[in-house]
Amino acid sequence: MESQDNQETKVQRKYPHRIDDNVAIWTEFRELGDRYSCLSLGEGAPGGNPPDFLKDFMIKAIDEGYNQYQRIFGIPEFVNKIADVYGEKLKRQINPMTEIMVTAGANSALNSYIIGLINPREGEEVLVFEPCFPQYQDHIQMAEGVYKAVPLEWKENRWTFDPEVLRKSLNDKTKIFLLNNAHNPTGKLFNREDLQILTDILNEFPHVIVISDDVYEFLTFDDQQSSILFASIGNNFEKTVSIFSGGKLFQATGWKVGWSIAPNEILSKAAIIQCCTTYCINAPAQIAMSRSFDLIETMPYTEGRTFVQNMKKEFQDVRDFFISQFNSISQELPVVPLPSESGYFLMIDITNCKKIIPERYLKSHDFEELKEGQSAVSRNIVYMPDGSVPLDLAFCRWMAVEKGVIMMPASLFYHKESPIRDDKYVRIGICKGLDHSRKAFDRIKGKQKMD
Repeated sequence: MESQDNQETKVQRKYPHRIDDNVAIWTEFRELGDRYSCLSLGEGAPGGNPPDFLKDFMIKAIDEGYNQYQRIFGIPEFVNKIADVYGEKLKRQINPMTEIMVTAGANSALNSYIIGLINPREGEEVLVFEPCFPQYQDHIQMAEGVYKAVPLEWKENRWTFDPEVLRKSLNDKTKIFLLNNAHNPTGKLFNREDLQILTDILNEFPHVIVISDDVYEFLTFDDQQSSILFASIGNNFEKTVSIFSGGKLFQATGWKVGWSIAPNEILSKAAIIQCCTTYCINAPAQIAMSRSFDLIETMPYTEGRTFVQNMKKEFQDVRDFFISQFNSISQELPVVPLPSESGYFLMIDITNCKKIIPERYLKSHDFEELKEGQSAVSRNIVYMPDGSVPLDLAFCRWMAVEKGVIMMPASLFYHKESPIRDDKYVRIGICKGLDHSRKAFDRIKGKQKMD
């Protein structure tokens, strides 16, 4: 008989609860994609590659010795170039040494600023438009702030907000207003009128700091210029953090380089956090991007278009393809594609699809027909206020299992306890390239599931 000393003993440990486990939001559809050999229109990872000149500059930077720790706020060559480029966009002179911080992508910047600005356990609020990028919720919870939402609603052929609802949502406890322009997941571009309304309302609450997530500012469609930066209007710069993504701009999201621009009083609070987390950022990538800034906007890249012009055309072509194709099969699949003005995504309205979605997806989270010995994928066990499975979640599971295409349910872009959660929209990526998108749509039409 085995002695007690040799028996395995279960060690009991107590772990802290920093943020809710929302891994399933992404994990479910990644697992569905693997199990059912899906083509993905889900995540915001572009299908293309960065320009060759960026890669060449990266190799040259490595050869030049940019391989060790560098200045925490960013290599001087890089921040000086950022100051030149964004000084024009923001209509002001930017101090590259005190008003710019290079970050490990935009998401890292969001984390550093939100944690650096929120006083934990004091009930300080962060106000956002819903639906929103789900990780906003995680950053706010990690900072021990209070998440608060104002609805973006589809009205009169555009995504809009009610200024009075926004005004009434602001108060003495509001610490941060978090703006995303262009907006994920809706593709809304806040125009000058929208931004002036926001400015006028926020001027009534001068203590509120604005974090403007501007990662798609260059990626506008239909011949629109780059988006108008909130910090460029009036005196907004003095209370605004503007966040940008080198991964989005150079189509190199895996390089994890972003940057933020803000008054030093605000930026310094985030720098303290970054010093304890990522410390300094990918050195050769900083050099490569600093030397590529001018080329992406000036050098002919494809058919006379610059790299940025070409990216805008490719994404717009995919957007237009999906709109045309969904409209062409509206009798068989009654979805309504909604215009996207900017960014990586397009929303479709699936309100009229309930009658064609098989019951097993609508009635239960146990929707898979499992083989012997097979376990279910990780699932988002969420319900609407009436106890039903969200319609968009049922739709996306149906698309994955039976069509072999991954899409994202927009109801998961609301807080799980949000009173304004809506389940009639689905987000699809327009960043995967036209060839990939054609293959995915062939599956949606039922031509073939396996390519």
